[in-house]
This record gives sequence, structure tokens and C-alpha cells, in this order.
Amino acid sequence: MRGHRKSKDIAAPLPFIIKIIIKEEEVIYMNNKVIIGIVVIAIVLLGVFLFAGKNNTTNTPSQQQEQTTKTPEETAGKTEKNAVTIKGFAFSPETITVKKGTTITWTNEDAAGHTATADDGTFDTGLITKGESGSVTFDTVGTFSYHCTPHPNMKGTVVVTE
Repeated sequence: MRGHRKSKDIAAPLPFIIKIIIKEEEVIYMNNKVIIGIVVIAIVLLGVFLFAGKNNTTNTPSQQQEQTTKTPEETAGKTEKNAVTIKGFAFSPETITVKKGTTITWTNEDAAGHTATADDGTFDTGLITKGESGSVTFDTVGTFSYHCTPHPNMKGTVVVTE
């Protein structure tokens, strides 16, 4: 009977041990949820900071840049010859020719944000959201290829003459 008693003594704490193991697994599972939550928050914050950094522009000595917001009423009916419209994920006109000292204004009519960024980095309008405009004054004669940073397949050219 003693042998039977020993097995009973050993079996008695098993439910207690099983409960401890289950509790430890719940703690590990909760810790994983907390870690995943922290990683998700970090990724979101990183995205916010990166997106906010896209709106910063720097001016070069030969070119001045400006971003403005115009209401549809202000832009309706105006046909500026020094204007580029962004619509349908394209620049229109794709190539624009202006005289030295001219300011070109890009106006975004798409729901997505766009930029007009020089391929050589000499100008960047920053992110232009729907209904907003970005302007650059060209004081240097030459041909300037540009693209939209978020959509690199969008391309355009500015030709500046004397």
C-alpha cells in the first residue's frame, strides 16, 4: 500500500503544476502582445516623422521655392501660362519652356499627394496635397528634368531660356 500511496502523493500536486504552467504561458502570450503593440506604435510614429520630413524644402541661391494653398475658386478659370497641373498622375504640360526669372506653379488636382522634384536635387516643391500649389522661381538658364518622389513614373521637364 505504500507504493500506491506514493503515486497518490505524486499525482496530488499535478493539477497545481499544470495551473502554474498555464499561467506562465498566459504571461508569455501577454508579453508577446505587448511587444507586438510597441513595435506597431514605433512603426506608425516612424511613418509620421518620415512623412512630416517630406514637407521640408531647402532653397538654393539660384532658385526660390514657395508652397501655397489656393482654393478652387481662386484657381478656377485661371489659365496661367507658367503653370503645371498635376492630374491623373501626370504633369500637364509635361514640358514647359519659360524665361529666366519666371516662377512656375504646380497645382495638384489629384487625391494623392505629389511633388515636383528636380532629378539633380536643385528644387523640390515638397508634398503638394489636393487643392494645394507649390512654386519654384527659375533664375538659371538650362533644362531641368523633374519627377514626383512618391510616384517616380511621373516625369516632366522645365526649359529655362534667356
